[in-house]
Amino acid sequence: MNTTTTNLFKAISKTETKELTIIVKETLAFGVAQTQGKHFTAADLWNIQRQKRSILQRKHYA
Repeated sequence: MNTTTTNLFKAISKTETKELTIIVKETLAFGVAQTQGKHFTAADLWNIQRQKRSILQRKHYA
């Protein structure tokens, strides 16, 4: 079992942390249409699983 770990991130000083967490004034983009994306539902998952089953059945008949 591997017990050694590697640290992927460099240590951050207090001043760097303060610079990174300064609150920035937010601006809103007017005129940009917000699109309502289709949500992934249980019916979508059911259809995907149903299609996989039928594909596998056809694959074994060939």
